[in-house]
Amino acid sequence: MAVLKNVFKQIGKAIAFLFVSLYRLFLFLLDNTIGLVFSKKINGYNKALDKDKVWYKVRFVLQILVLLLLIFSFNEIYYYTIGQVIGSFITWIGTLFKETSIYGKILIEYGHKFSEGIGTTLYLSLIGTTIGFIFAIFLSLIVTLKRYPEDGVIKKTFKSIGKWFVKTYVTVIRGTPMMVQAMIIYWGGKTFVDWDYLVAALVVVSLNTTAYLTEVLRGGIESIDKGQQEGGLSLGLSNFQTMMTIVFPQAIKNSMASIGNEFVINIKDTSVLSVILVVDLFRVAQLAQAKYLNPFPPFIIVAVIYLILTSTITAILKRVSKVLEVPEVKLPSAN
Repeated sequence: MAVLKNVFKQIGKAIAFLFVSLYRLFLFLLDNTIGLVFSKKINGYNKALDKDKVWYKVRFVLQILVLLLLIFSFNEIYYYTIGQVIGSFITWIGTLFKETSIYGKILIEYGHKFSEGIGTTLYLSLIGTTIGFIFAIFLSLIVTLKRYPEDGVIKKTFKSIGKWFVKTYVTVIRGTPMMVQAMIIYWGGKTFVDWDYLVAALVVVSLNTTAYLTEVLRGGIESIDKGQQEGGLSLGLSNFQTMMTIVFPQAIKNSMASIGNEFVINIKDTSVLSVILVVDLFRVAQLAQAKYLNPFPPFIIVAVIYLILTSTITAILKRVSKVLEVPEVKLPSAN
């Protein structure tokens, strides 16, 4: 087990190194193309910029836009690139078994189906986590709003209603199984909209992630020392400016490990979405079971694939967090 864990760790480090290197190369090209308009000079590879400069802020916005573009284009990128390679690799592994082996037959026949299932699982997990994180930012800000003596009656009322709504939403979503939510949202939604099961699955994952990450970000905000907020106020910043420029950026950085953990959890939890006919890894195993009338081999194969996915991605996230110097802070569990 220790050897297997070390293998996944090394694979994760290699992939993380690739991602970090590509990211730094992207910044280098960005600094020396569009950045020249702002900085008027050539910047070195992996060289830190002055945070007070306009280009630093513009570059940050461009990074976010490019990242979101890549995330929401994941389906197309995966199926036309690495998805084909993974499908062929799984099929090739099947040829290593004896001709009479049911494992070999399943891997050869369903190799590309397993690859498509991996793509669907990662698509729902990645985009669901991203959407959930975006919504959780707003909900965590609402739930941590403080009532000040100078607030008027209307402002206090809206703050109270907002907090009540967020707390109710988080309680309902965290207190009910995702499988039940999927059935209600998909079949209930079909009464009004004839929507695709994949869209319904994405809504379910996003709603769940929003609820869990709202609690994570709330914990991140509350973990920031109160003295920093008081320092911001003493500099003449308003409560909102202090929250957005001092408290919240640190809260997000402190929460990055938990956000990554939520992504890994979503990879496993999306397996329950087969109840609304989502063809993910779990569903592919069900199809193989139905043909060969033997549940053990296909689900063993899927269990190994899930283990490789979660172990590798966990190793990648740890490596990236180390490179980005993300602090380890104990926050509310995403479970």
